[in-house]
Amino acid sequence: MLPLITSRLLVCPCRLPLITAIYLQDPQAVTMLNASIPPEWPQAELKELLPHLIELLQHDPKSFPWLLWAIVSATDNTVLGDIGFKGRPDENGMVEIGYSLLPAHRNQGYMREAAAALVTWAFQQPFVKSIEAECEVNNIASGKVLQHLGMRQTGMQDNMLRWQLLEKDFLR
Repeated sequence: MLPLITSRLLVCPCRLPLITAIYLQDPQAVTMLNASIPPEWPQAELKELLPHLIELLQHDPKSFPWLLWAIVSATDNTVLGDIGFKGRPDENGMVEIGYSLLPAHRNQGYMREAAAALVTWAFQQPFVKSIEAECEVNNIASGKVLQHLGMRQTGMQDNMLRWQLLEKDFLR
């Protein structure tokens, strides 16, 4: 059932028209998402990624809902950040998760809540066997989110820690 609903959040998958509206800063994005969008969202990294997501969905519509999801406060219907995967599950059943919160909403447990909901959803989908992630070595908060999900560090490259969670190890 979409959006994913947690105690404080709505985690909403974004279809191509919505991603396009967000990219173009079209006021219709607010209506399509049914949430207010703060001027600082999307943040720089997502802004840079939006054209790629648009192109990917144009060429592979089945990439939905494996890309961008908006994290919306259930109490005031405001976008707090975003979460998603870097694409559909690969041939081994692996998807890679990524996320970001606006600075004003960090350290309040929102990402832990949103990530747990999305990981639970992913493991309910056919073919998903593992979820991976990466975060900078000095990003303690992100590391804590990944640990809370039950992920284990699998390595480090270029100041980035790699993490993995196998379906069999996921506690629902």
